[in-house]
Amino acid sequence: MRFPFRTLGLLPLLLVPAITSARLVPALSVELEEPTDTELRLAWRHLEPAQRADLIEWFRAEAEWLETFQVKLVRFVLEQEPRDPGTWPEQVPAPIYDPTVHAPAQPIPRKLMPPGSVAKRAREAFFEGVPDRRLRSAWIYDYADRTLRQAPDLEDPERIFENAIAGFPPNLDLAEALVERALDDGSQREALAAFAHAYSDRAGTVIPGVTLYDAWSSGKNMEMPDVECLGILHDLTDDWRSFKAPVPESKHKKLYDKIGKLFVPARHHRGLRNALARSYLIGTPVLRDGYQESLDRFHALWEQKSSTPSSMFEALPDADDWEDFLEDLVKACRKDKELRAGGERRRAALDSDSDRVRALIVRLMREAGYLGSKIQPK
Repeated sequence: MRFPFRTLGLLPLLLVPAITSARLVPALSVELEEPTDTELRLAWRHLEPAQRADLIEWFRAEAEWLETFQVKLVRFVLEQEPRDPGTWPEQVPAPIYDPTVHAPAQPIPRKLMPPGSVAKRAREAFFEGVPDRRLRSAWIYDYADRTLRQAPDLEDPERIFENAIAGFPPNLDLAEALVERALDDGSQREALAAFAHAYSDRAGTVIPGVTLYDAWSSGKNMEMPDVECLGILHDLTDDWRSFKAPVPESKHKKLYDKIGKLFVPARHHRGLRNALARSYLIGTPVLRDGYQESLDRFHALWEQKSSTPSSMFEALPDADDWEDFLEDLVKACRKDKELRAGGERRRAALDSDSDRVRALIVRLMREAGYLGSKIQPK
């Protein structure tokens, strides 16, 4: 099923409410001062739990009537998915490679680092190169199991409120995860399942929230325990003879090179699909893994594919053709002015739609009497 419109055709429709409203507004109108995020959060903190819940329910209902390009995209994606969102499994801790299986001659037990400031700093060290998102997503796409997973704070009013003031409508995060799933053909499933295991240091301490994929993506000079390295090699090559723990230092480079050759195509596969999914619904999202400079080109490609995930799926490359795909996209956008302009229009439309989401939560808080009424002459 193809998406029924592109941004270019939608823009005139989005202008209609603005034109109609302008005719109805008296000449001596007033303009309310735009509250800052800090002011909105301060007002939110003063609300009782029941007031917060009511505000979020009101916001959910009103957001359905925005009829923006962004909201229509969210609705389109959700309508294609027959599964009840509540039946998707919950997020679970990363699996841990068993040292008795993969390094029986040196089976250093794995132990989870206790939660707290030390674990937080250890985790953050691996994500120094990953910019924070404003979107607080309650959903992830699990490439290992090819399923969506929901976070415990799915229905948390605080999370939905934070997304609202950042310009994200309800269920945008669910739709984004569904798009990422729709773009994955499963060709790198085994590799991504191996790198989805938990990372541990040489002492066997497992850092909460850090997978081998995260560690290898970080670019850091990290410790490489034999258990995890051999676990990857055993899972993906079934080679149990070339390397055995403890792996001598003279063989480290050869082992790491082998693992790197398994990791790179998996990262190209997942990274590209994650970046495209993030740019499907958000005008200016935060893209990781070096894709930020490709943002406008990704919007151009989505516009060319009529914002239809199934059409984008057909255009995506195998991991081996990843570099050629990106180079061809650069050339196409340089050569085709209309293609480039289409991407710019799409990005601008989605950014404008996010502004309308934020304006909605502000209006509802004002109408409920939760914000001060600072008024300035227009």
